[in-house]
Amino acid sequence: MKAKGHFLLTIIWSIAASATLTILAAMPLFYRLIDVFKLPELTYLGSKTISYNFNRLMGYLLNPAVKKLNMPDFSSSQAGLKHFADVKQLFLLAFFLTIVLLLPTFVFIKKKCYIQFYQGIKICLIVPVFIAVIALFGGFESIFITFHQIFFRDATWLFDPATDPVIYILPERYFMLCFMIFGVVYLAFWSVLLLKTKRSFSNAKN
Repeated sequence: MKAKGHFLLTIIWSIAASATLTILAAMPLFYRLIDVFKLPELTYLGSKTISYNFNRLMGYLLNPAVKKLNMPDFSSSQAGLKHFADVKQLFLLAFFLTIVLLLPTFVFIKKKCYIQFYQGIKICLIVPVFIAVIALFGGFESIFITFHQIFFRDATWLFDPATDPVIYILPERYFMLCFMIFGVVYLAFWSVLLLKTKRSFSNAKN
């Protein structure tokens, strides 16, 4: 029973850690995509101005001490501000779980408890691959909408460009790349554990 608990905590940690790494990678990724996505042409703002406002947004989302979102060149509606406040809570929760669950995950791996969960590890790998296949047929938009419906209780994430023009610098393609980063990190973690498990089985037979 204790091993099952550690396995569950490791699953939660893998999701939180993948999210954390994705969030951190999202910043340099954004800077590289400003000109690729032609954001200055969409917003009539310079690249430096767009980066500055994005930094203000990320500073609000990542720093618990920052209580108010202020982007000088982008107005925000009350609904938009509420959504970003909800996103901030999710970000901080991901960071918290990544840190708090690091020890039990380390113990789970150090003691090779994963050997007991060969089938469980395969499920952890199959589920996101299955979701990716659905995305290929249904389009990323369906995954994007489902994600928001699961994690947010209202429709504040449906930004109106007229009241929340910041959406112009946050295109769906950007989020798709972030989702891909998350998937790669998550799958890499469980793939390593699967290989370790197979190697242990192979060594036991020899």
